[in-house]
Amino acid sequence: MKITEQQLMRAIYSSWDFQQALSALTFLLEECDFSRKYDKVSLRRFRCYESTLIISMARPFETTRRATTIGLRALGITLSDDEKALVAKILELRRKIVAHSAEEEMHFRSTSFPILDGQFNFPHFQFNERLHLEGRELKNLEIFLRSLIGELAEYFFRVAQEQPELLENYKEPDSITKPE
Repeated sequence: MKITEQQLMRAIYSSWDFQQALSALTFLLEECDFSRKYDKVSLRRFRCYESTLIISMARPFETTRRATTIGLRALGITLSDDEKALVAKILELRRKIVAHSAEEEMHFRSTSFPILDGQFNFPHFQFNERLHLEGRELKNLEIFLRSLIGELAEYFFRVAQEQPELLENYKEPDSITKPE
């Protein structure tokens, strides 16, 4: 169970990221009935939940500036092929659509129409408001996130039993100025 301090910090923060992702997913599943049609404002609220889910879940798997990721193998956690595929889809959505706007993934319609007897043309834009993940995928994500959070909790429990001093830590951002 030997991991570096940097890996341990990343794992601790990843547990928070996964909890944030699960919260966003829970809000989405509680409010969205996939058999209903919704107005644009409701759809955008659901997209906000979905975006938070995707960004929070992907963050531990993305390489940081210090070149770390969660390193599940070092924590004794292995993913099934289905779980790996789910993570890959989340990472792809994050990289191309949610956190960035890759031109090949843009989806909109732009038009203009005449107003004031044709004196002016008014621009009009329509965007795809639907969710990127289907109900079945969201349910699979919920199961996966709950399992992952549970496995991390078991890992941290073992650390607390075997090397409790590793968990005696207070980490704050480097950007916070300390009083003199």
